[in-house]
Amino acid sequence: MNKNLNKDQLFNKIKKRHVDYVSEVITNPGNEHKLDANINFKKMTKQGAILGSLLSSLELRGFFESIEAEATIRNGEPIPLLTYSFMDFLENYDFSDFHLIEFGSGNSTLYFEKKFKSVTSFETNSEWYKKIKNLITTTKYVHIKSKELENGDFSLDIDNENKSIVIIDAACNRYKITKHLLEKTKPAFIVLDSSEWYKNTSELILNYDYFEIPFWGYKNTEHWESCTSLFVNIHDIKRLEKNNVTPPLSRKMNNIWDKP
Repeated sequence: MNKNLNKDQLFNKIKKRHVDYVSEVITNPGNEHKLDANINFKKMTKQGAILGSLLSSLELRGFFESIEAEATIRNGEPIPLLTYSFMDFLENYDFSDFHLIEFGSGNSTLYFEKKFKSVTSFETNSEWYKKIKNLITTTKYVHIKSKELENGDFSLDIDNENKSIVIIDAACNRYKITKHLLEKTKPAFIVLDSSEWYKNTSELILNYDYFEIPFWGYKNTEHWESCTSLFVNIHDIKRLEKNNVTPPLSRKMNNIWDKP
């Protein structure tokens, strides 16, 4: 590599080289060796190869695209600001017959409209509400004051608790919202974003007979690791249908050690 390149130029060169490589491998499996010769992939140092692979993963997940757009997107489409590990879980299962209730809206709402049977979203920010309202199509969108949420002054249209998911990501007291939620209903799943900052809220949910699966990792636009926690109702554990979606840089193989 050219040692005269500054840090940003070197960063972009490594990123582009590996994104081109990964894109070609995914599109045309088996052409890796041909592409190696074209981009001098093998001439990179081990550290450069590892760094490039990480950059490729971030690129494919929409990290750089989101920073540039100042919005959470991937391939031009809106996605939630949730950890990558949780998004991998969410996209790997079929929730098309589930109802979603969301406290705190955004690009996530636009994404969830395509993922769930129905969506109800509560938003406290007036400007944000006006912006998202013009973009949604099927979501039941409710503008509500923070105090109303914290006082439990909201109604939930849940026909079947076994087929319901609640995401708590509101810009107000999440403990109070969660307490009122659990007094009204016991959904199959509760998702608490940035749960490492909400220890009391997490403990509250656990006391209502849920168990926690913490999904740690990075999110688009953020440079620190955080946790999106999934709480599962222990009285309502059912097998979900898998979509068999894998992370962008996972390796696929015909594993003879897995044959029955």
